[in-house]
Amino acid sequence: MTGAPYRDDANDPHALRLEADHLALQDHSTTSAQPAHRIIATHLWTMLRDLGFTEGRVLALGDDAATFIGLPHTDGSSPASVVADITDTHTPSTQFLVQLRPPKAHDRFDVVMASLPYNDVRLQHPGHVIVRRTVQAQLALTLATLTRSGGYTILLASHDLMDQPFPEARRHLHLVADLLGAVRLPAGAHRRLPGLDSPTDLLVLRHRPDGQSTRSQDFENTTTIHVDDRDVEINTYFENNIGQVLGTVGADPLAWGPAAVTVSSTPDRLDRDLAQALSNVTAEALRAGLADTPDTTHRGPQRPPFGEIVRPGDRPAPATPPRPHLRHVHGHTGLDR
Repeated sequence: MTGAPYRDDANDPHALRLEADHLALQDHSTTSAQPAHRIIATHLWTMLRDLGFTEGRVLALGDDAATFIGLPHTDGSSPASVVADITDTHTPSTQFLVQLRPPKAHDRFDVVMASLPYNDVRLQHPGHVIVRRTVQAQLALTLATLTRSGGYTILLASHDLMDQPFPEARRHLHLVADLLGAVRLPAGAHRRLPGLDSPTDLLVLRHRPDGQSTRSQDFENTTTIHVDDRDVEINTYFENNIGQVLGTVGADPLAWGPAAVTVSSTPDRLDRDLAQALSNVTAEALRAGLADTPDTTHRGPQRPPFGEIVRPGDRPAPATPPRPHLRHVHGHTGLDR
């Protein structure tokens, strides 16, 4: 009797990549990123205030959505989708009225914040990387269209959304939005477990009003740099704005295909470095004349008919809503030119 040939999974590259991805995804699911997300949210709201956003309707989606919209946590859980009417008295970590619901097709928001799926996971299997990249690209475009004309879309995405050498996804995004600026966070910034995490990008985009010419930073293209004796692809925005990379650039030799960019730093620098990097984004946006402009069709904040955080099983039906800082860069990165 004959059977399938024996496979030693311990030496099978396919099985090893699957196992590596399983461990990384398990880490992502079981290790909270809430402390880092609180830091990010605080500086995002400072940036939005400095850009002139004082009130309007905000949508937050994804991991720790309530943290990004500025809600305090009481039990460590977070809904996947939060809608809130923000007033000029809003500050992060104070309780206010929200709706826990997914966005509707006709909704348009003044600000959309989203942590895209598995953005910091270091994936080894090429099929998993392709799926994540495709999903994040589609979500980025969808969320940009949910943002009203002149409003802001803020995305926490995997670095390969920007570093993927084929520019089609970024080109489609650029058709509807301008990149005000971006910040590249180091690997481990969210969960601090070396080897399982990848760098993430905080992207700040503005939905371009119809008929307005683009004033975007260049983010469609990538370039090849030589670092750690390897060639890696990096988005031209980060090559031209090295101060927006919060750490030292290196090469991550993946188990398949070419090496990828990685960034190393120490956890205690995140708060200070992110504050400076987002102030750079604000300064560049104001210089380009891309400050917040109130929506003339907006009717003002509409208070949801229920208070605090209402758990999905308990809630009633919701109402239908009518220049870079200098950083020392080692010569081997190829970015100091």
